[in-house]
Amino acid sequence: MRKEWAFLKLLTTKGYRKVVLIPLAFCLGIFLYYLYIDFTGGEVEKTVYDDGTARIYAQSELGSCKLPKILDTLNIPIHDGLKIKNYSIYLDKDENINSVEIYCSTDKDGNEIIEWYKDRLNSSDKAEGIWNGFEMSVRYQKYSNLFVIELKKQ
Repeated sequence: MRKEWAFLKLLTTKGYRKVVLIPLAFCLGIFLYYLYIDFTGGEVEKTVYDDGTARIYAQSELGSCKLPKILDTLNIPIHDGLKIKNYSIYLDKDENINSVEIYCSTDKDGNEIIEWYKDRLNSSDKAEGIWNGFEMSVRYQKYSNLFVIELKKQ
């Protein structure tokens, strides 16, 4: 019983309180920082390959990623019911976009979202079409509730 109360005795004495609370606050701060980073979309990373091409990507386990400013010119339609889990943007040597892959999760009806994309792409059979000079396709994986949005340069 004496060992269980030793920690509380440390907190009640004035000198030892700082010894315990300062490292505890430091560890809590680091934990909250990494939780915030993961919830807001993680850090955007860029990999440059030997041939001069590059890949920009980010991933979020808890929240939803925000698409980077480089994709603003494409104006990619993202349904309101989708949360972006990760994306990859492939660039050529001149920093032009070659292709984009966006992975999204949802808790909404997948068929309804696919119909929404068919309307946007003026397609009747599959959610595929041309979007701002890129071939765009949207696939839905029913069992994992995962959407894959791909754009490839024509």
